Amino acid sequence: MSEQDRLEFWTKTLNLPDFQVVHQRRDTPADPLRLTVVPQMPLGLCSGCCRATDAIHRTYESQPVKDLPVGSQAVELIVRTYQFHCPHCDRYFTPRYPALAEGAHATERFLEQAAKLIRFSDIANAAAFLGVAEKNLERWYYDYVQRQAQKPSAEFKPIKSLGIDELSLKKSTGSS
Repeated sequence: MSEQDRLEFWTKTLNLPDFQVVHQRRDTPADPLRLTVVPQMPLGLCSGCCRATDAIHRTYESQPVKDLPVGSQAVELIVRTYQFHCPHCDRYFTPRYPALAEGAHATERFLEQAAKLIRFSDIANAAAFLGVAEKNLERWYYDYVQRQAQKPSAEFKPIKSLGIDELSLKKSTGSS
């Protein structure tokens, strides 16, 4: 299996929207699998003028970001993000990615799974199970819950049918 095939395999296995794996590393079997990911599209939408640009000013590498394990193997991501320069309004900006939790070194899906574990148990046990410091998981969890509460509720759908109150129907037909 070539290096490119291996990276494509990890990109498909990771299934992280908008990102592709460009490097993998694991020094010892006990170490977490570290995957370096980059955005699939090196484009950004300027927050000032709302125009797309591909003018990359800088590239940043994150600290390790916790993601869901693959089987019993812990996974950490090194995320390369781009800071763009908008030539139209002369602003610098770094786009946000919905798969990455803001203010936490974890993915949104990792925090979702952690929240499920915490609902069944508690933060201390979930932290021990996930291999995360308890105080970090506590802060991430409460931030995650707050973000979820601020999200708009499910989309409203058009009414397709109305139920009829049987007692009201009997009263109006004179059958009672």
